[in-house]
Amino acid sequence: SKNPLPSSHPLTSTPAENSSNPRRPTPTLPGACACDASAPASATGGAVMVGFFRSGNLASRVFDRQFLSPRPGATVNTVRQFYENLVPSYTIYDIDCPDYSFRKFTDDGKYLVAFSRNHQDLIVYRPIWLTFSCHEECDAHDLPANAERFESFFKQLYSISLASSNEYICEDFFLYMEGHQYGLFATSTARSNESSVTEGAIHGVPSIEKITFYLVRLEDGAILDEKAFCNDFINLAHSIGAYLYEDLVCIVSLRYQTIHVLQIRDSGSLVEVRRIGAFCREDDELFLYSHGQAAQGSSFLPGIKQRLLSFIFHKTWNEEPDQALRVQHLKKKFYFHFQDYVDLIIWKGTVFGSPSPIYQVW
Repeated sequence: SKNPLPSSHPLTSTPAENSSNPRRPTPTLPGACACDASAPASATGGAVMVGFFRSGNLASRVFDRQFLSPRPGATVNTVRQFYENLVPSYTIYDIDCPDYSFRKFTDDGKYLVAFSRNHQDLIVYRPIWLTFSCHEECDAHDLPANAERFESFFKQLYSISLASSNEYICEDFFLYMEGHQYGLFATSTARSNESSVTEGAIHGVPSIEKITFYLVRLEDGAILDEKAFCNDFINLAHSIGAYLYEDLVCIVSLRYQTIHVLQIRDSGSLVEVRRIGAFCREDDELFLYSHGQAAQGSSFLPGIKQRLLSFIFHKTWNEEPDQALRVQHLKKKFYFHFQDYVDLIIWKGTVFGSPSPIYQVW
């Protein structure tokens, strides 16, 4: 039961005025700053119909706020739409921040991830967004005293302990699954350069007694699942040793040259769906055992490296169409560099593509 605006109001128009140009831009208030006047408006019955199209025009959004009521519980979202028009224009320095190591914002900007200085606890904040404003150009004297407090811009949601006494959180490692707001964190013990000789391990690669990946729901800090790797080495710096694509996590074991593919289920569990390394297919190990070759398994190259050598061999074979010159071409291009191919190691792996994933390694 809103009173209609008079026909002379700048936000109203007559059908005759719009009949010649049905895509007429949204009118603006006199003296207002139109941040986006390209949004279409629909006119029916002599007044602008609001609600069919969401305009980016600041004056139009102020008009909607005055005359329209948002849905129950959606008032906050309606107010936050103004952040697209009102951008920060002043920087406050020397903020009194907590003594934490701040990692990063999540990709959607909903959470700020931090770690304690002893690398034992995980602390998560939620931004409060715009808190203070000025009528004109801001100055340090125009802002209240609490504007220089960290708590005025961020609210701490929780602080949980991830690492035990001999483990430490890797502050360079963090993967975020935006759809479910899950965060993947990693803890590890100290690295040992004098690792013992283990079957299947690469010589010269250091060892870590225990590496644990934790799946945390960032909304409330609940630890949903964990996955541990013992006496292994995974490069956690800058998340090089792990890659997240949709609900698949690709983890590369440098010590054992194995790619572990984990799936994050909707229930919040980590399930290993594929392991590529010594064996590429699920039945490779069964095939060797059934043919009595398991006892000689140590003399075989890993399955993934055999795949690589087979690919290079066929590629080199097909490069030379002449049957007489093909053997010489193989000796020069393949067998001469055979040991170099054998000595190659996997450093990083990624996964992409759906429903049949494609794995890419370096």
